[in-house]
Amino acid sequence: MSDPKAAGSLIFEGAEMKGCYRAGVALAFVSCVVGGTLLATAGAFAQAQACSCLAAVPASGGAIGQLTQVQGDVQMSQASGYAGVGAEAPVYPGARIMTGPRASASLVVGADCALMIPANMTVKVDPVDGGMCVSLEAPQAAVAPAGSDPGVLPVLLGVGAAGGAAALIIGLQDDDDAVSR
Repeated sequence: MSDPKAAGSLIFEGAEMKGCYRAGVALAFVSCVVGGTLLATAGAFAQAQACSCLAAVPASGGAIGQLTQVQGDVQMSQASGYAGVGAEAPVYPGARIMTGPRASASLVVGADCALMIPANMTVKVDPVDGGMCVSLEAPQAAVAPAGSDPGVLPVLLGVGAAGGAAALIIGLQDDDDAVSR
């Protein structure tokens, strides 16, 4: 009536399919965890900027500080883009101040934050809980040399995402080829 070898073969194939399913789900889980960790780490590095000073400024909607001295080419973000500024220029929340190659400026925010801005720097004035975070950062190179590699992180993220998606698809396929009784 039924071949014992065929029945044993179906049992073996079922066990093999369950093993493939479990391996696929495990691979998908590991890929998601590794990809998420890499993305979280990259985000943490991008946002790990410390405040040079934290100014306690009341939320008034008006100017929260000013440039007290300006020498050379100093520009500040405006509604229409960046524009050159001079001494006594008001500074508003969210401002970006950039100094040129032979420029400098003095910035005062609130009553307790005074900062000298040297040449080739950018200052960010961002609202945070409890006041304004004033941070200095060196400018980033805007143009990468021709033939430069995009970096390892995007490649790893792409491979991890593709591997995780493939493992998830393979692992979740319903390959139940068992004969109904």
